[in-house]
Amino acid sequence: MHFQFLIEDYSGEVLITQICNIISSRFPNSDITYNIKSFRGIGGFTPKNTVKETKTGKLLNDLATYLKGFDKALRGMPASVFIVLDNDDRNTDVFMSELVKVAEINNITIDHVFCIAVEEMEAWLLGDEAAILKAYPKAKVSVLHSYVQDSICGTWEKLADVVYSGGMKKLRKECTTYIEVGKIKSEWAKNIGQNMDIDDNKSDSFNHFIREVQNRCRNTDANSC
Repeated sequence: MHFQFLIEDYSGEVLITQICNIISSRFPNSDITYNIKSFRGIGGFTPKNTVKETKTGKLLNDLATYLKGFDKALRGMPASVFIVLDNDDRNTDVFMSELVKVAEINNITIDHVFCIAVEEMEAWLLGDEAAILKAYPKAKVSVLHSYVQDSICGTWEKLADVVYSGGMKKLRKECTTYIEVGKIKSEWAKNIGQNMDIDDNKSDSFNHFIREVQNRCRNTDANSC
């Protein structure tokens, strides 16, 4: 079974890599392979949401182009395309409808799943307190417990207040560029992600993602028996 992931940024790629390593070890008979394509941000929908010759490096802008490409390249293979992105402050139902429409108007036939992290993928990390404490024993538990799971609250900033020495206020002083912040987010994704219990997470959006991936792995396992 081949999984193709489209992720909006590099820290998301780091987290999905950790999760894929965990899942692969659970399904040794599934012959799981995966590829992760990360973008330089989420971008925005184009007016027609159809294939464009010029790629922007932004996930939503390039979504139709990549879906069409993988629809052709992976045809006939046991494969699935997972598009994982942040909800930010969007209405989740409306956003999902917009994503589904892109696939429909471009006649995408390959198995594909849209997974929306609410509000951001850092919510998936915040959903596993044990993994956070294992990676960051000095994490501020009181701040962690003040977080309302999958809420629109500035999620990555909340995680910064939990695990970064001096919290978000100090991080802003020490990391003044998008690249520097991205490196810090990637460190969190790796350090916490590798300790996650994918069966015990408070985030509904994370559990949806895991369920969709594992269902396909189980089907492949059954077919290989």
